[in-house]
Amino acid sequence: MTKASVDIGRTGEDIAAQYLTNKGYLIIERNFRSQQGEVDIIARDGEFLVFIEVKNYSFRSIGTPLGAVRKSKRESIIHAARTYLFKNKIKGINCRFDVLSIYNMSQFQLIKDAFHVN
Repeated sequence: MTKASVDIGRTGEDIAAQYLTNKGYLIIERNFRSQQGEVDIIARDGEFLVFIEVKNYSFRSIGTPLGAVRKSKRESIIHAARTYLFKNKIKGINCRFDVLSIYNMSQFQLIKDAFHVN
């Protein structure tokens, strides 16, 4: 990944964190990594601990934002989420996975409860 791509991704995540904060989410951690995956943003939304994947686009692409989070990506996010829960000794809490798409750094589409652990 080029430095420009990394910078665009980081800027998108900064904008995402601000958007989510404005929606009432409490940001707990960003860019949590495990051996097999990463979660862009971990936040609280009411009673839920939310693991959020951020997709940043410079244009509206063909397909859906959720479609961009393929099975292998979902599995890596789930692995990272499980690692986060284990490392922080978190049990008995409601969790969900959201996907936030940003278009041109100004339009947002938040999909709550976008996918589940099987």
